[in-house]
Amino acid sequence: MRGEHNSTSYDSAVIYRGFWAVLMLLGVVAVVTASFLIICAAPFASHFLYKAGGGSYIAAGILFSLVVMLYVIWVQAVADMESYKNMKMKDCVDFTPSVLYGWSFFLAPAGIFFSLLAGLLFLVVGRHIQIHH
Repeated sequence: MRGEHNSTSYDSAVIYRGFWAVLMLLGVVAVVTASFLIICAAPFASHFLYKAGGGSYIAAGILFSLVVMLYVIWVQAVADMESYKNMKMKDCVDFTPSVLYGWSFFLAPAGIFFSLLAGLLFLVVGRHIQIHH
């Protein structure tokens, strides 16, 4: 299958997918870590745990933002649609490529927003507990 593709565009796809996978995995680990830290801090006992959980949620939001931006950059700028179109037009003359973003792509900014918002709120809660204890 690789022999049919332009090796440069194929290699860029592999590199971008590698970055997506690593950043997405780090984001998921950050969210899970933040959740456990917030659960451990639930009785308002440790301001440090709230701050660490909030920072972890913010880090997850930033990582997920990078994943979305990398995907947009790859689809719009790096993906070699012209060579793909020429390759497919050999089989089907009426072929017209189109790039469609799915529902998960449209909902990702909402998840990023809520991750950043949760992080900021938990940082504020941690600061409030630190001041009043």
